[in-house]
Amino acid sequence: MSAPPPVLRVALVISAPGWRGSGASFAKVAQGLTERGHDVLVLTGAPRLTARFVEEGLRVRQLPMRDTGPREVWSLLREFRRHGSGVAMADGTRDLRLCAYAALPLRIPLVYRFNLNHRRARNHLMDRVYFRRVRSLVFQSQFARTLAYRQSPWMRGTPAPQIPNGYDTARFAPDPAAGRAFRASLGISPEATVVVTPGKLARNKGHDVAFDALQRLAGSGHAPGAYVVLGDGIREQELKTLARDLGIPTWFTGFLAPEGVAAALNAADLVVHPSSQEIFPNAVGEAMACGRPVVAMDSGGTPELVGTDGTAGVLVPPRDPAALTQAIGALLADDGRRAALGAAARERILQTFPLRRMIDGYEQVFAQLVQARRR
Repeated sequence: MSAPPPVLRVALVISAPGWRGSGASFAKVAQGLTERGHDVLVLTGAPRLTARFVEEGLRVRQLPMRDTGPREVWSLLREFRRHGSGVAMADGTRDLRLCAYAALPLRIPLVYRFNLNHRRARNHLMDRVYFRRVRSLVFQSQFARTLAYRQSPWMRGTPAPQIPNGYDTARFAPDPAAGRAFRASLGISPEATVVVTPGKLARNKGHDVAFDALQRLAGSGHAPGAYVVLGDGIREQELKTLARDLGIPTWFTGFLAPEGVAAALNAADLVVHPSSQEIFPNAVGEAMACGRPVVAMDSGGTPELVGTDGTAGVLVPPRDPAALTQAIGALLADDGRRAALGAAARERILQTFPLRRMIDGYEQVFAQLVQARRR
């Protein structure tokens, strides 16, 4: 009888203010590894994110992480020691700097889960210095790998497995009853055609393109009866004003917990994801897992998730409202095509991007680094 695998002590460091994206991915890794018997500690820097990890039943501690000064470094070092962390992972450049300083006295190997950084690096020389502490990169998509090596060619010498996001197909699953209840909660008629856009309300998420496309559909006979925008962010009031000025019947839900997101997605006849800057979008994968037909941008890592043959989702050129208008109108006019796309989308998630595959990948990376450190 083979011995059980050794318990891994993993610290996940994330200072993001909100839940979507990195927060959701880190929660999946933490939950999956914990269920396999490993000791996972999530270290956060924002009360709102801390609360979400607590709601997910995960072990979490909040630390000062607004800077990378002595106070922040000491706080993180102290938690690494208390936890006995054998490996740590970060996915923001600031968090990586903080981990590099704090892990140095303990010789903890670091994993950098590459993510989009919309700011230029402060100091390319220092980037290289703290990156020397990284023992493994993780890329969610081939797009992410290409982008990283173009921005920072010196990363090429570091081991870099590709681990795409996985999706919980029990939590995100077809549920017509939940969809009907969600419509009723917003006062949307069961007969109305509903388009849903999930995602943070930020400037890089393409909501303007979606509103432009929906305005073009007005009067065509195929305009949706309701447009539901999931999530919150700094553009919420601006987008509410835009929807009112354009006369598009729009519901803004604000932040929703995963169960609320799943219900909202199940209320959709069509999910539109207009963002053109995505590494591997959780929002799209969750919609696909719910069996929803998706129209998304043919850019970033989204085509790697949706596929490019048109069977599991429709891709349109980024920032092209005319193309998006045509795609939305055609699908809203074709019940059979939407049903086929939704069924194929869920099957693609089940076969290619199950949550198990994601957890297997991170478990293997962490185990290899811990074993190498013990030699």
